[in-house]
Amino acid sequence: MRTKKILAGATAVTALSGLGYWLWQKKEEKPLPTPQNGSYALITGASSGIGAEFARQLAALGFNLVLTARREEKLAALATELEAAHHITAEVIAADLAQAEDVTKLESRIENLNLAILVNNAGFGTTGGFMASDLAVQMAMLNVHIMATMRLTRAALPGMSERGGGTIINVSSIASFLSYGGDINYPASKAYLNVFSKSLQAEMLDQGITVQALCPGLTVTGFHDTEMVKFDRSKLPASLWMTAEDVVSTSLNSLNPNRVICIPGRRYQLMVAAAKSGLAPAIFRFARKLKQQAR
Repeated sequence: MRTKKILAGATAVTALSGLGYWLWQKKEEKPLPTPQNGSYALITGASSGIGAEFARQLAALGFNLVLTARREEKLAALATELEAAHHITAEVIAADLAQAEDVTKLESRIENLNLAILVNNAGFGTTGGFMASDLAVQMAMLNVHIMATMRLTRAALPGMSERGGGTIINVSSIASFLSYGGDINYPASKAYLNVFSKSLQAEMLDQGITVQALCPGLTVTGFHDTEMVKFDRSKLPASLWMTAEDVVSTSLNSLNPNRVICIPGRRYQLMVAAAKSGLAPAIFRFARKLKQQAR
């Protein structure tokens, strides 16, 4: 009951402040480029969740795929499924992006690939305070979220520029707009992705390259079950959860070099608008309460 009251209050105060943001979201979008000449999409963290859904929707559009994640058997099963369903080529590369040598392996593949779309989706989170956290795990998170994204993007840009364009989607998070205790490097690293994406888009405007920072809220995937210890999804309101299918569909239908940040879901759009206004303290308290409830 307490959570429902908090949620109702947050929804009410965000509705007014978010109206302008919603209208801004309705600006003209740029359609995803049509696959040509055997073009590829490379997706990191593709074994499940949002990454796997990107693979499914891009395969349905006719893109060949390079799928990468740590779990090779899951990648192989997905590749087989998509090749049979859509008559595309799906290549599997097992890689742990916390390891520099695995990132180097992907860089080499990108340099020899007709890459039209790069989806930097790999990531993970933790729970608990920073002072008691395992520093090695925190550093691994920053390697995956920041260093791997930066390196793979840098590897993709020359070829995209030479071919006259391309698309880079960096999967950020609604958490990038919210400051709350616990797992502080997760929202901090996702905020980096937002600024990196916006700044990169400013550089790439005359290169035909579109950059997006996708900022989903709570999404029904295996992320919270496998990547966040002691997280209980059932303790959070069902209305806050989106499907991976809706998140990815919103992303692919919202590509626009003039609007880098993509926030799926009206409720989350309003929440971010409120967080950027004088209502920020109330929104941050709401976010902290939600996180505490899920433990």
